[in-house]
Amino acid sequence: MKTRLGVIFGSRSVEHEVSIITACQLMKHVDREKYEVIPIYISKEGQWLTGSRLEHIETFKHLELVAQNAEYPLIASADTKTSKELTTSHAIQASLSTIDVAIVCCHGTLGEDGTVQGLLELANIPYQGPGVVGSSIAMDKIITKKVLEASSFKVANFQWFTSSMWKEDKKNVLQRLLDPKNQGHKQLSFPLFVKPANLGSSVGITKAKNEKELEEAIEIATHFDRRIIIEQGLENVIEINVSVLGFEEYKASVPEQPIATGEILSYADKYEGGGKKTGGMASLKRRIPAPIPMSLTKKVQELAIHVARTCDCSGVIRIDFFVNPETDEIWVGEINTIPGSMAFYLWEASGVSYPQLIDELVAIAQKRKAIQQSFTRSISTTIIT
Repeated sequence: MKTRLGVIFGSRSVEHEVSIITACQLMKHVDREKYEVIPIYISKEGQWLTGSRLEHIETFKHLELVAQNAEYPLIASADTKTSKELTTSHAIQASLSTIDVAIVCCHGTLGEDGTVQGLLELANIPYQGPGVVGSSIAMDKIITKKVLEASSFKVANFQWFTSSMWKEDKKNVLQRLLDPKNQGHKQLSFPLFVKPANLGSSVGITKAKNEKELEEAIEIATHFDRRIIIEQGLENVIEINVSVLGFEEYKASVPEQPIATGEILSYADKYEGGGKKTGGMASLKRRIPAPIPMSLTKKVQELAIHVARTCDCSGVIRIDFFVNPETDEIWVGEINTIPGSMAFYLWEASGVSYPQLIDELVAIAQKRKAIQQSFTRSISTTIIT
């Protein structure tokens, strides 16, 4: 009997379109002899839709029609008949009740941040990736860095504040960021990187070389998130990314060096570089394996596994590092718990095909759920009576 594989993607996120590409790539590579694919698409308006047409990227060329369910009557009801009008709650119930295991392909807010993971936990459905806590920690760049620092990992100096703090007293925020005499805060100096704390895909990220650019960058970031992080730019470093696969027991992929066309690795670099042939993170220009010595490669891979274990990650993740090849220093950048394109290109380069990667994700989800179900969740008590 085939495993009913639910692929959840989309959601209310600035990375919505990237999520669609990731999901369609994955569904294209599923072994149909093993799995029955059930697409579960969350529109930008929060509608939950399902139906076989959602497996194909062509369906999403007119997102407004999909959201209105006008041209594509794609929501299946509990009795498997199609309906042009079905409430969101019915759609969720119909979709989740028909799957054995879920692969979440959402990126960013309301999908990668623990929200969908919490729903799947309540529904008792196995899924790949970290649980609610691991997903939430890795989503918020401020919390991520605090956890990593507390665990003795090296991260770039940073400060953070909220958008309301910025709006109320910009002068005070700037003084705290830049004044070396300010006690209790890590000293920062230009260049600086300004980021929304809870976004990915380089959306809202700006490099600032002076105070005027810093103010402009902060204004941009406040349009995307309530919490803003300012990171110290590092000198003489290159970015190195490694994917980690597993649950409790992990293995690391070969490392890559992503290639930026400008001063930062932009959204366009990540997703618009490969044309129609690839798409998603697979479009990014990169060097695989990264041009670093084998000794440094092993060091980065070991560190990636250590980070994954520390943050209780599972499934397939990608960890972004900054490396100084001259000194062998390594700083942890970010943890991507649902990486673009599921980092399949790194695993193909490591000898794992995409269908094999999907098999491993399903096995990880089932193993994690089996361990959860072995714990006591109920006790005998007379408290009610």
